[in-house]
Amino acid sequence: MKTKMIKNAISMMLALLVFTTIGLTACSTNKQNKVIIWAWDAYANAAEKAVELYKGIHPDSKQEFEVVVLGQDDMVEKVKVALATGATDTLPDIFYDEDYNFAEYLTYYEKYFFDLSSYVNLEDYYDYKTINAIHNGKTYSIPYESGTGVLFYRYDLIQQAGYDAEDLENITWDEFIEIGKDVKEKTGVDMLIMCPDGDMEGRLMYQAAGTWFYDASGTPNISDNVAFRDTFLTMKDIYDADIVYDALGWDDYISAIANQKIVSLFGATWWAPIISEYTEQSGKWRVTTMPRIAGSEQYTNYSSLGGGAWFVVKNDHSQIAAEFCKESFGNSVELANYMAKNFFVLPTNKKVVAELATEGSVFWGGQDIVACISNCNEHIPAVKYGLNTYEITYTVGPLAGQYLKGEITLDSALNQMQMAAINIIK
Repeated sequence: MKTKMIKNAISMMLALLVFTTIGLTACSTNKQNKVIIWAWDAYANAAEKAVELYKGIHPDSKQEFEVVVLGQDDMVEKVKVALATGATDTLPDIFYDEDYNFAEYLTYYEKYFFDLSSYVNLEDYYDYKTINAIHNGKTYSIPYESGTGVLFYRYDLIQQAGYDAEDLENITWDEFIEIGKDVKEKTGVDMLIMCPDGDMEGRLMYQAAGTWFYDASGTPNISDNVAFRDTFLTMKDIYDADIVYDALGWDDYISAIANQKIVSLFGATWWAPIISEYTEQSGKWRVTTMPRIAGSEQYTNYSSLGGGAWFVVKNDHSQIAAEFCKESFGNSVELANYMAKNFFVLPTNKKVVAELATEGSVFWGGQDIVACISNCNEHIPAVKYGLNTYEITYTVGPLAGQYLKGEITLDSALNQMQMAAINIIK
């Protein structure tokens, strides 16, 4: 299952505000006096709120802004086509995108992006965000959403089986499996939902282990990567324990939550607003750290599923666009509180995080999940994503699924993943 598909579907769950939307052609002919911002879903809400706050702080400013709401896939395609063809006059002044795409933009199209080094103090941000913001010694994005990976779970069901919240904190996957088998035996409910043919869960586990598809030189590093091997061995143990509800797509995740067919799922922060739509389950859910792979101190309970940042395109509006981004997305506590409260988009500026107005939530049984999740960010391993993350993911996922189903050996799966990654890079 593709992360992009999941995050596009969130818009239907959030009942987004209505924005003024214009097409690509209109953008290119309407930029004389406007700063144009492209974004999707909740990030468009962030842009609209940022404009509102900016106008409030600068009431005498004549600067105009326009937020353009696009679907994620549509926006990314427009950006990539414009960069590849050199038609940068069709690009907005500011756009949001996932960390996974940064390497492609900056490796091939660095000249089209505005250097934000003097607008961003990277020491204010977590290492796992800044590592992907830098290219050739310059900063090209303002880190924004955390994408923090955590375990969402049904507290009422683990209590029914004789466990408490502390029993799921900072545990290994081996410990999780044993608890899961006991919980399923006593409640009849599958402990975890996963997609065997996707790679969403896999990416969370890779980063928690401090590794990715490449080594430091940018060479694919899958077949001989111990952390990859341990990841898939662990996933196989989870499946073989018969505690997994198989999800073959987005609808399966949603129906499993809605119909109360699972005890837990592990994923990024953007699951929180989706889960909380099911108000009849209020008070039953909690959040904790995701389990870690056993066997090495490098394996952690902390991860991220991409997250994202804001880019400024190099043009006549670059300086005002950069100042706007710095003041709003980079440093505004008011914006951060608005996004955390309404959309569960959490900041990655440590100074802003420290000033978040967090509180317990009725839906989450009084737990302050904003604080709980934000506290994880400091511990997330910094991983350089490199080129072609999604292309490789779409190959790795199905091969992992074949291994988990017993259709191919682990060595065969890893070797095929390695060759596929090499061919994609070529």
